[in-house]
Amino acid sequence: MSGTLQPPETPETLLSKLDKHPDLVPYGGGNFGMPLAMLNGGLIVPNDRFFMRSNGPVPEIDPARWRLLITGNVKRTVQLSLDDVKALPRRRLTAFLECAGNSRTRFDPVPEGTPWRNDAAGNAEWEGVALGDLLDLAGVRDDTVDVVSVGGDFAGMRRGLPLGTARDADTLVVWTMNGEALPVAHGGPVRLLVPGWAGIASTKWLVGLEVLNFAFDGFWNADNYVFWTEAGEPVRPVSQLPVKSIISAPGEGETVPAGDRLVTGYAWSGYGAIRRVEVSTDGGSSWAEACLETAGRRSWARFSHQWRATPGPVRIHARATDERGLRQPATAEWNAKGYLMNGIHEVSVTVSD
Repeated sequence: MSGTLQPPETPETLLSKLDKHPDLVPYGGGNFGMPLAMLNGGLIVPNDRFFMRSNGPVPEIDPARWRLLITGNVKRTVQLSLDDVKALPRRRLTAFLECAGNSRTRFDPVPEGTPWRNDAAGNAEWEGVALGDLLDLAGVRDDTVDVVSVGGDFAGMRRGLPLGTARDADTLVVWTMNGEALPVAHGGPVRLLVPGWAGIASTKWLVGLEVLNFAFDGFWNADNYVFWTEAGEPVRPVSQLPVKSIISAPGEGETVPAGDRLVTGYAWSGYGAIRRVEVSTDGGSSWAEACLETAGRRSWARFSHQWRATPGPVRIHARATDERGLRQPATAEWNAKGYLMNGIHEVSVTVSD
């Protein structure tokens, strides 16, 4: 059913093999970031520019031989082909994905893990079926607690999801990305999509669903992608993403000419739509509301703010507020793995005469 793309000698070879943009930032282990400036103002990230995060080698799975097995606390075991899944009612959804460790290098001190800057997030249009519709085919029993998604990669990915989240209408099993067959680099032929949750929940190369009548405590829920106490005890798995905004232009350290300029960037929240982004061009002393553009409740929002730049050094900040009234904090609480950094983003620039 699957093979593995052999590790290439250079990041450039892997990017070429996977039809990815050569300007993605390599982080080792087949992981690549996409600086938001590469979007040039778009809302949707093209497939070749979408960031890549995997916990092992990228597998090759033949779509014609792909099967999804639904087992566990169900009335009947179900096995489905890709054609079977595609025969169910379809949904299209624009939704963002963000790695739990995105912006890790903004913590002080910098925790262990892939040293992501602000480049492990993206927004795409997905098509698939509701996970709940697949679960209904198997007849989930009333005492079900978690649904475990099983990946077909060699990392042995098994990640538990509470039944309520699994049954959310926006939790999908998808096979297209931006109108194209889901690329293997992003979980093709089929992946799970859990909007608003850290990317680890959206299992790539999906091959199985295990329904449980207890809380899943496997490695990917209890040991990895979890918050830890100072004493080294796991507290809780990473789940929903906090409200966040990132400035995409101007860039850190950039010199810009005086006059009317635009501050642009992107904002998102795992708790709902972005309602407001405020920008400060005086180091946080005063704030002005930015203009917003979005593609739906699960999409990220692009913000823009016109600014009259005068000569000298300038510190620019942005902060977002979502539909629940949750506002981006000045700083994020440090944690040993560097997860969910959402402190206010700051960019320092120089305005020339």
